[in-house]
Amino acid sequence: MSGRRGFTLLEVLIATMLFAFLMGSYYAAFISIIQAEDYARDQRHFGSIGPAVMDLFEDDILSLYAHPRALDAFPFRGDDDSISGEPADRLAFVARRASVHQEEMGTTGIYVRSPINEVGYRLARNDSEMGDVRRLYRRESYYVDGTPMQGGDYFEIYDRVVSFDVVYAGYQVEEEARTSAAEGNERRLEKFESWDSEERKGFPSAVIITLVIEPPRFGKVRKDEDRKSIRRQTLVRIIRPPQWADVPASAAPNPANPGNPGTGSQGTGR
Repeated sequence: MSGRRGFTLLEVLIATMLFAFLMGSYYAAFISIIQAEDYARDQRHFGSIGPAVMDLFEDDILSLYAHPRALDAFPFRGDDDSISGEPADRLAFVARRASVHQEEMGTTGIYVRSPINEVGYRLARNDSEMGDVRRLYRRESYYVDGTPMQGGDYFEIYDRVVSFDVVYAGYQVEEEARTSAAEGNERRLEKFESWDSEERKGFPSAVIITLVIEPPRFGKVRKDEDRKSIRRQTLVRIIRPPQWADVPASAAPNPANPGNPGTGSQGTGR
């Protein structure tokens, strides 16, 4: 008769417990690695959002429509505003940029983009999110109509904006009117919280944009408290818009028809 024996019930239980403990440790380590990778990816993604939004601001403002022979052809306006105590300024102007959407050229079935459009930016409350965040929208109206500060379609840019503050550098109107060379040399740039080109008789010399954003809501693995560990971003961009004097008079089109969107009309008037 052989002297070998099988495992006792106690030995099987101990082995099972050790195996479960090791598997639990491996699983916890695996989840930690996945979460660390998610966190790093989220940080990289969030780090690219702010600069992309600021680049959009800059591209639009650098495309500001300026006409050297009709200084009041198209206005530029920046309004100082706030939502729940945080800066929520608004911008409106006309830009030489291809429109986002296309419209039909007559009844040809051919859709084209407009080379000049009304553009604007504003914040709106974000009722679907908890906390003090807002939605940033870019306004665009195909071509230009008689009310370039109004109408158009709104496209959401980012939905977790804390504040949008715009400051303008320029000269006082009365200083612009000086004719004495001595007086002219005394002119100094001033800061303004709002700007109306019709009142100030010109575009600002610089536009200073400060944008504060929170990270987006990430996947299901990301808990809300983990999301808060990724800090808010504060971005500042100083943009020098084109001036009427910078545009050659020979290159300026008729202010009544500043571009040809391909429709042969003055726009849709939306």
